[in-house]
Amino acid sequence: MKTRATTSPLPDPLTEALLRSIRPLNPPRAARLKTRVLGRIRLEAAQAGDPLITTIPDSAEGWQELIPNIRAKRVYTDGVAESWLVRMEAGARAPAHDHPAVEECIVLSGSVRYIGGSTLRAGDYEVVQPGAHHTELVSDHGALVFLRYAAPLNQYLPQL
Repeated sequence: MKTRATTSPLPDPLTEALLRSIRPLNPPRAARLKTRVLGRIRLEAAQAGDPLITTIPDSAEGWQELIPNIRAKRVYTDGVAESWLVRMEAGARAPAHDHPAVEECIVLSGSVRYIGGSTLRAGDYEVVQPGAHHTELVSDHGALVFLRYAAPLNQYLPQL
């Protein structure tokens, strides 16, 4: 004898017919609905001051000297990848190093050049793949650079 956990007010054949007639939500419509709901959540969270958006104001706080004439400020980490602002004074030199993971670089102001290689100027973007080797870097006139490392910075420059 078959028992049911709940009792339906409808006869079994009608309940079965109703369940079979239900159609899944159209995926594009579901995606639009999801986008709208998440947008609403983000808006409400931002209005409530929830930390879904992080703003780091420009200030003297948080800067540390990595190597002589090069100061850096970590502006974001998710526990693995890190984003940094790096200020290189005129004449600053960064040592040659290997890349254990991807590095993204945008020169915000000034310029940085590889010894024996190319020069990156304000507005230039560069991606360096794992296994690449940088020669020594020099900033003749100073630079402000945004760097995003796919691994913690100390894996790129172990001497830190």
